[in-house]
Amino acid sequence: MPGQARRASGGGSSGSQLNFHQLHIFQTVAEHSSFSRAAEALQITQPAVSIQVQELEKFLGVTLFHRRTRGLRITEAGEAVLAYSKQIFVLSSRLLETVQEMENLRSGHLILGASTTPGEYVLPIVVGRFRQVYPGIRAELVIGNTRSIIQRVLNRDMDLGMVGEHVDEYSSELEMVDYQDDEIVLVAAPSHSAANAGRLTAQHVVDVGLLAREEGSATRRAAESLFKQLGVVPLIAIELGSNQAVKQAAMAGGGIGIISRLGITAELKAGLLTVLDVEGWECRRPLTLIQPKDRYLSPSQRAFREFLMNERSTLADGRNLSDTSPAP
Repeated sequence: MPGQARRASGGGSSGSQLNFHQLHIFQTVAEHSSFSRAAEALQITQPAVSIQVQELEKFLGVTLFHRRTRGLRITEAGEAVLAYSKQIFVLSSRLLETVQEMENLRSGHLILGASTTPGEYVLPIVVGRFRQVYPGIRAELVIGNTRSIIQRVLNRDMDLGMVGEHVDEYSSELEMVDYQDDEIVLVAAPSHSAANAGRLTAQHVVDVGLLAREEGSATRRAAESLFKQLGVVPLIAIELGSNQAVKQAAMAGGGIGIISRLGITAELKAGLLTVLDVEGWECRRPLTLIQPKDRYLSPSQRAFREFLMNERSTLADGRNLSDTSPAP
């Protein structure tokens, strides 16, 4: 029941609940040391005040006031009840203030999940810009492979997630929005023989040696699927646990890296990696925003989702988010 707390056992009616309205009236009487002055302050009748205090005494099984002709005197039990009453109403005020701050987006907490590519190259920039606008909102970004993020979103461990594929098998449980297209490319060090061999076949690339993320990575699954469509068995020469590791191995000349184009902008500009021209290679996959269909979103979570969706046009235009000014 709103505004009430379940009563502990011992005295009073079993299973009944503490009435906060009665507690508030009692506190007002105690502060004024008078039923009549409390009635004036509360703008109710004196009999109504007396009845509510009597009902509270009956419920608690104690006497709260000594009623004398010369006035009221609070009892020892009344002093204990008054001390707790003050704490209860201080906490009540803080609760209302906290909810109001959340509604006004002055506070809040986001727990976001992302597979490696959006977790490294999309969400950190958006989250950073979001906190320029809403600095009171704390954000936590957890990065894992696509399958682990989907499971944690389904388990309600995370508010929102972004993964590197459209997960149709979870359509009954997850709300999904294809947020942005991502291009998966094949890269090598400029000094590697494959980078200077002109147009390559998919089989040639595999023969050189593929560098790929671990199983469960959406980037790897998308690439393996295309290799199979091209009639090639995608044997992985080196399996690595992160995009950065794939880049490092490729830059060291260890083979042909499979990676998102979003993750190699700096390396391409610096001449550390080259995108290979491979016959039939056109590998794209969606970066998909996911959340449980029945998930309630707090004000801060709703604000972030709206902010994120507004940034989609910036990404679609091919502009770096860090080059744009914060949203008003």
